[in-house]
Amino acid sequence: MFFLWLLGLFLIFPFVELAILLWMAAHIGWLPTLALVVVTAIIGAAEVRREGLRVWFRFNEQLARGELPTDAMFDGLLVLVAGVLLLTPGLITDVIGFALLFRPMRDFIKAALRRYLARRFVFTTVGAPRAGSAWWFYSSDSAVPPEPPFEDNVIDVEFRRVR
Repeated sequence: MFFLWLLGLFLIFPFVELAILLWMAAHIGWLPTLALVVVTAIIGAAEVRREGLRVWFRFNEQLARGELPTDAMFDGLLVLVAGVLLLTPGLITDVIGFALLFRPMRDFIKAALRRYLARRFVFTTVGAPRAGSAWWFYSSDSAVPPEPPFEDNVIDVEFRRVR
């Protein structure tokens, strides 16, 4: 089912984008349409760079505090998807790409993804990170590598699919 949905998306979506671009070119001219596509790609690339750096700094801050930066990783993934969509010619992809650059929209998508995963999977872990641990800053210059941030060296994870 997912494969058919994905196949339909990749077959139908480009034709819809092309139809919208051709309709715009017929109504406002091909030069303004081309200019709109190029300008949105340039503005989108600049905004993706700015938002990507913001996410990168937040990622590093969370690591420095000893936190697991899952939110920053999801944000980085969504900013990457936004960049791909903004560089793809088309109006629908531009609208979706610009929407993904706004943090409230990314927070909404992350919450929806968490709800979806919570319904489908059960995640349990054993062991808790120690506060203030900085094991990811290990360099080969150190004589002894620091211990990992978990109480035990083994992390026991159980995975179970819930229907």
